[in-house]
Amino acid sequence: MRYTEAQMTGELLDQPEFTGQPRKIFICSTPRSGSYMLCRYMINAGLGIPHEYFNPVLMREIAPRLELGEAIEGLKWRSLSLRDRLPFARADRAAEIDFLANYVAALVPRRCQGGVFAAKIHFDQYIRVLDNPVGRKFLDGGLFIHIFREDLLKQAVSRNFAYVTGRWGIDDTVTTAPMAQADLFDFGGINRELETLADEDRGWRVFLARNGLAPISISYEQLCKDPTGLVAAIAERVGVDPRTLRQGYSEAAMPSQADPALPTKGEITRRYLASVRKLHGAGPAPVAMMPAAPREEIK
Repeated sequence: MRYTEAQMTGELLDQPEFTGQPRKIFICSTPRSGSYMLCRYMINAGLGIPHEYFNPVLMREIAPRLELGEAIEGLKWRSLSLRDRLPFARADRAAEIDFLANYVAALVPRRCQGGVFAAKIHFDQYIRVLDNPVGRKFLDGGLFIHIFREDLLKQAVSRNFAYVTGRWGIDDTVTTAPMAQADLFDFGGINRELETLADEDRGWRVFLARNGLAPISISYEQLCKDPTGLVAAIAERVGVDPRTLRQGYSEAAMPSQADPALPTKGEITRRYLASVRKLHGAGPAPVAMMPAAPREEIK
């Protein structure tokens, strides 16, 4: 089944409570890198139920089902800053860490499939939610999958498209508020995503290196060529016989968008490159192109 993000978040994929120590798989991803495609292949194979469990927006949706709805109220999950030296900010961090411990304890038994718990994590989610003693203990002993996209420009265009339109999933449903007075051809918006995505992927690479981890590293482009082969390789790394996995799931290519009123991502890419050439003339563009402020967090 081609599960949507909403179906992954809801109770549809909840499992009978698992007891014991699960095998853990963590997909280290950046937005629009094909990570949800990998999640769907793993779910349909019976290898865990990977999802964005540490996205604060989705945590607030999942928490009530774990009887933690009241406990998550008021938690902000801000990035670390100088304000954390203040007493009230330290109290906020302590509350977040206490919640995380209870959240993990309740979530993992309900979301194990085949004795495997899997999650996909964007780097900013690691920084905001898991970069603490509870999070680091939880990550310890897991298998890490580093997924990235070879064509960073296409990834940046895709992410900018999602921000502007509010369409993040496979079904073209608007799931976040579209940006007011935004332009899909905005040169600065695409530049901002290029910089942000490169920084986030670098963050994962440094994290993996500093912790001496040997991840399975694969690009979106490679994943598209042999998704079932990758799932089998992941299973072997965590001690699951690939022959025991469910077989036969595949995904036909879907159109990049269904709304004819919107420009295609290919057209946006061409216009962006034309703007780069016009701005900088012939030859490669310089590394520093245009400063851009970061996006505001999606609420």
